Amino acid sequence: MPSELISQETLNIVIAVICIALGLSFGYKCILATFRGKVAYWQGFLPFTIISPFLVHLPPGKRSMIKVGSSWWVHVIFGPVFFLLCLGFLAAGADRLGLPGSTSINWIMTAGGNPRIPAAIRYSSKYGYSFPFVERLSKAMMRLIEAKPFKDSIL
Repeated sequence: MPSELISQETLNIVIAVICIALGLSFGYKCILATFRGKVAYWQGFLPFTIISPFLVHLPPGKRSMIKVGSSWWVHVIFGPVFFLLCLGFLAAGADRLGLPGSTSINWIMTAGGNPRIPAAIRYSSKYGYSFPFVERLSKAMMRLIEAKPFKDSIL
């Protein structure tokens, strides 16, 4: 049986190694995008061109359809996006290995482990990930949307 060939522990290690490799790759892409303003993309069919910066992880060859573009908006958009993907993949890989990946991200996001700030990401090996900050954020956004606008005191 194929399910008996690979144990769950071996599968977790393989997934963790893949996640950590992707996290390191996105970290490198974050450095290139943030400091140099460069991003590699595939120049071809438009729908694939749009998502290709997230799929291209190897440098382009001489006759490749992969191009490196640079612009000011790469600093602004792709730098932070690649950073968040880097953190997410590294934390997922660490959590799979039994290391404190999501705990480390919560420590970073709460400015050094401030106990008054609740955890943003929770991980359980049984239930997986939960994101309590999304619920708090949606409640705060709804309060902003439903709030009455300020009246102009001049008129």
